[in-house]
Formats: sequence, C-alpha cells, structure tokens
Amino acid sequence: MNGTAISNFACVIFNVSFMNCTWHVGRTATEDTQYFLYWGSLKNKNVTECQNYIKDTHGRHTGCRFQNVTIKNNNPYFLVNGSRSGQSIQSYEEYIKLYKIEKLTPPLNVTVNCTEASRRCSIWWQPPRTSHVENMSCFKYEIVIENKTEITENDSYLYESFSSGKRYTVKIRATDAGFCRVSSNWGEWSTPVEFGMKGSAIENFSCMIYNIFLMNCTWQAGRDAPADTQYFLYWQQSRGEEEMECELYIKDENFRNVGCIFQNVSIGTEKAYFLVNGSSNNSLIQFYDEYIDLYKIEKLMPPSNITVTCDEIKNYCIIQWQRPQISHSSKDMCFKYEINIKYKGNPKGKSIYTSIQEGGNSNIFLRSNTRKKYILKMRASGSACFVSPAWGEWSAPVEFGNEEMISSSVWILLGVGVATLLMAIITIVFCKRTGCLKAAFPQIPGPKPAFFTLANTNPELMETNIQSTTSENEEIVLVADIGR
Repeated sequence: MNGTAISNFACVIFNVSFMNCTWHVGRTATEDTQYFLYWGSLKNKNVTECQNYIKDTHGRHTGCRFQNVTIKNNNPYFLVNGSRSGQSIQSYEEYIKLYKIEKLTPPLNVTVNCTEASRRCSIWWQPPRTSHVENMSCFKYEIVIENKTEITENDSYLYESFSSGKRYTVKIRATDAGFCRVSSNWGEWSTPVEFGMKGSAIENFSCMIYNIFLMNCTWQAGRDAPADTQYFLYWQQSRGEEEMECELYIKDENFRNVGCIFQNVSIGTEKAYFLVNGSSNNSLIQFYDEYIDLYKIEKLMPPSNITVTCDEIKNYCIIQWQRPQISHSSKDMCFKYEINIKYKGNPKGKSIYTSIQEGGNSNIFLRSNTRKKYILKMRASGSACFVSPAWGEWSAPVEFGNEEMISSSVWILLGVGVATLLMAIITIVFCKRTGCLKAAFPQIPGPKPAFFTLANTNPELMETNIQSTTSENEEIVLVADIGR
C-alpha cells in the first residue's frame, strides 16, 4: 500500500465563504483507484463527505469544492481515503486551522482624493471582508504606487509626490497585523485605481433629498474630458450595504450622464459614499468620490395642517401646525420654525410679524388691527437630531382675520344709483340722435293773431277778416249781441 495515499493535500478559503481542497493521486495508484474526502469538527464525529468533487482525466477524485464555510476557533479534521478494485488503500488525515488557509479578499472601496495646491493625495479604504473578524486593527496593508511600496497598519495613506498632469495607479492588499486570528499570507490585490489626469473628473457634484424619499444628484462634465466621455454614478448608503449603480440617469443634449434620480431613499446616521467614474475611448478618466451626511442635504417639507384661530375680544390669534414629515425622526424637538405674517392687501410689502421658534407646534400672534386680513406662511429647519439645518420649503399662504367692509345696503343703493344715471344718459343721447323726443312731446300751436286783435271792433271788418281766414267749405256763423 506504500505510495497509494494522496500527496500534496492543500486547502484554501477564498471569497469569504468558499473553500477548495486539492491533492495528487498516489504515485503507485492505478487508474481504477478512487479517493473520498471527509471532514468534520472532530475525528470520527460529525464527519461528512464532499458533495462536489473535482476529477482528473481518468475520473479520479483530485479535489473538492465547499460552500458556506465559516471560520471558527476550532481545527476541523480532514480525511482522504480510497479504494481499488474493492480493496482499501492508504488514507491521509490532517487537522487544519481554517483562518490560516484563508486567502484574504482585497481591501474595499479604495479611493483617492488629490489636492493640486498641496501636491498631496489622500488614499483610504475599508478592510477586507471575512466571516470572523470585525476589528479593523487586525490588518496591515501593502500599498504600491508607481513601483513605490509602503507598509501601513492604518486604513489610509498620504501620498506626497502628486503631480496633477500625470497619471498614477495605486493597488493595495492585506495580511495579519500579528495579534488576531487572521491569515499571515498576503491577500488578493485590489483592482488598480487610477488618479491624476487633471480636468477629466466631474465638477460641481451635489445631491438633494426632497419629498421625503426622492434624491437628485447632478454634476458637470470635466473641463478637459474628451467628447466621448461617459460618467457612471455608484453609491453605498452604509458600510454594510453593497455598492449600487444609478438606475435612472439624467442626460444632457449629447446623451452624456450628468445626474441621477433615486427613489425610496432612507436617511441613516452613517455617511453615504458616492463615486462617479468615467470612461473614454481615447483617455483614462479621473474619478470623483465623496462621503455625504444624507440628513444635511434634505430639503425639508413645510409644516403641515397650519390653522389660525382668532379671539375677537382679546385680539390675539393662536397659530398651530404639525412638524414636517421626514423618514428618520418623529420628534417635535428636532425642529425650529420661522413664521412670517403680512397684510393681505400688501403681500409684497414688509412683514409685520416674524418669529423663529425652537420646537413646539403653536404660537400666539397679537393683532394690532382687527379690521385687516392677514397672510401667514411658515418653514422649518433642523434644531437638533439628524435633521438638515437648512431652511426648508415655505408653506402655502394661510389667510386669516377680518377685512373692513361697507354695509351691503349701501352697496346696493350705490349700484342702483349708478345704474339709473347711466340709463338716463344713454336714453338722452339716443333720443337726441333719433328725434324720439319730438315724437313723444309734440309742439302745441298757439292761437291765430286775428282772434286777439281787439282794436278792430267794426262788425263789417270782423266779418271780412273771418271770411279771409276760412276755407271754402267752412260755414260762418255770426252771433249777434241781442242785448243791444
């Protein structure tokens, strides 16, 4: 049986929870030899067989793949035995400390922020992911920039030979700092991160949260970025969450991404991480990144349910409201409020009352004029807690008070008088133009002069005059004075 046992048995844990074990077949093993791997916490106890073998060209098992492996403080037991034509062959067994065989993942979120004036670049990162280590001080790091290597136990590094017109590459890997149960072997290198290339990174990056759950981020293309440059935004809401790319980009007239719209955003206590990198067919594009406290960029909604109740006898009004709705706090003490009151008749004029109040949800306004109508509006900002200190949106105007009014009967009389006067003027003008006044009021002719000429009392002359003034068909009747 000498030479039939496996050789070069080795296991490695990678990507946090995957493990591969491999071996070579025995040097005297025939082609019909088959091997089987078992492992467990203790020898001959709770031992399970491999479920996913790796095979060579002859179909012999030469390795095994494991998933969902967790590193604990025990030394699991590995056993590889075999058979040949129904006969047992020499077995192989070993106890292994799992943390020693782990291939550490690369450090996460390597970022570089350079300052041209100081010719320095700040480089920082997050520790590699493991299933059993939470202490960030358990690692030390190797940093390589332009063939220059540095070792540090911090999670940041200051590079002091920066030139903005030059392109640089940095990569980092991790190992045990010497006092934790961490593999002493160097882990995987991080993906190289380029920096430098002045003018290609985005500019004027800003984000704003509004309407409680919506967030817009916008930026401008780099001054010296090539025309075909396209930008991509990634963000990480907290360290425990995965980095996500924007799903709804805002584009300019050249279809270049210049912003992003996010939905269902929740505000936490940790700073969110934003990264905007770019690509071009002609050049490398410098990335831009920033950590932002989300609560600081929220545009607060106005106070809601604003009501004003006035006491007509004591001449004061009670203003009441409810706090703005936000996604991460329900305490009235977190807010302060600005109250602004003007006369309704002069909405663009100077405010007659302004008050800034810490907390609470009511305020008393003393009226100086009870015969005026007023306009009130309010806004809020953060006073404590994790609430934006910037003033939020103004509320819609709220009217209250009593305007000085003229009696309704006076208005009616004035209206009737004006209407009557207008009708009279229109009628007179119309009748003057159409002559309807002459038809309505004809002229009455006066008596003929002959009847009033008393000086001619001679009967013969009177008869002659009467006959001269009558027509042919008229009958003349003379009346004599019988009394004579």
